[in-house]
Amino acid sequence: MPSRWERFAGVAPKIDTDREFLAFVAARHRGEPRLPHPDDLDMPAELRIRTGATALAWVSAAIVAVGLTGQPALAILGGALLACALVLLLTVTLSAGESISRYRDLRTRAVAYESQLRSGQLSTADSDTLNRMILCDEGTLSYCAAKIASEIARDPGWATDSAAFLPIDLWDELAEIGASARQIALDREAAEKPEGGRLRSDPDIRALITEAKSDRRTALSALAARVHGFADYRDRIQRLSARDVRDRGALERATRLASDEQARDRLT
Repeated sequence: MPSRWERFAGVAPKIDTDREFLAFVAARHRGEPRLPHPDDLDMPAELRIRTGATALAWVSAAIVAVGLTGQPALAILGGALLACALVLLLTVTLSAGESISRYRDLRTRAVAYESQLRSGQLSTADSDTLNRMILCDEGTLSYCAAKIASEIARDPGWATDSAAFLPIDLWDELAEIGASARQIALDREAAEKPEGGRLRSDPDIRALITEAKSDRRTALSALAARVHGFADYRDRIQRLSARDVRDRGALERATRLASDEQARDRLT
């Protein structure tokens, strides 16, 4: 049975195509950093130089090997090129080895994350996180936002340019919603300690707890309004898409109607 937030947001029951977006918000809820797409990473210039120097070293070694068969001039040329390549490799390694390592580490993690995101099923960590998320209002709102984004991405009208709605980055919107939901969850966890602590009856602590609850209600209301706006955005796209499909068939419908009416007149 859908939760009150699912009914509020008007999202469809979970289907397989939601998985990618659900995995994304689960990672945001855990506080994991958002990794860039591997294709969006810019390779450091030093790495390009290092790759070229490595290739030059291998070619130079081959030239030396050929030169040693009876062409000393070629061997000398190859040796000079090899020395230059090795010096260049050493220089790049000493000056930019750390930045190259950081780039490779980031790319490895980005590739692994992208692979997991596009895989056929949710990971155990994502499933566990989602199960915990739907136990609280902020987590369920983030969950609903992921399914709303999935519906938008699947709608054929989303891929077309239209002046009727302002295109947004779905991933950026989900990241922001996920960050807000996580902050509310962290505030809730932080308030649980004084609520169950020895000083829970202390006037100052009670005032602190009351203030924290009020802040959470305000934040939750703002997040709910944002997700509601996101759902309205989805509805607007779906209405436009339905109208577009209808309009595209108008000419064919009119043609068939005229043809049928003419045939009826001929046959009667």
